[in-house]
Amino acid sequence: IFSADSFAVFPNPIENLITVKNENNMLINSIVVNDINGRIVKTQSFENLPNVEMNVADLASGIYMMKINSDKGSITKKIIKK
Repeated sequence: IFSADSFAVFPNPIENLITVKNENNMLINSIVVNDINGRIVKTQSFENLPNVEMNVADLASGIYMMKINSDKGSITKKIIKK
């Protein structure tokens, strides 16, 4: 079953590096990070990996929405940058 709980995103709040993992062998092909106004502030593509790390050290402190795109669909998680 594909749901927001399919992916673990940690640590949250984040300082520099965020890890995205899943236990369902879903393959991540990209992550898009939006600020609270909906503007895209960071995008990273991956080669269909089950677990990825993304460096967010360049983001300002605040609340962001992280859209995880996989081979099974997309979900959005709220993340907080310290």
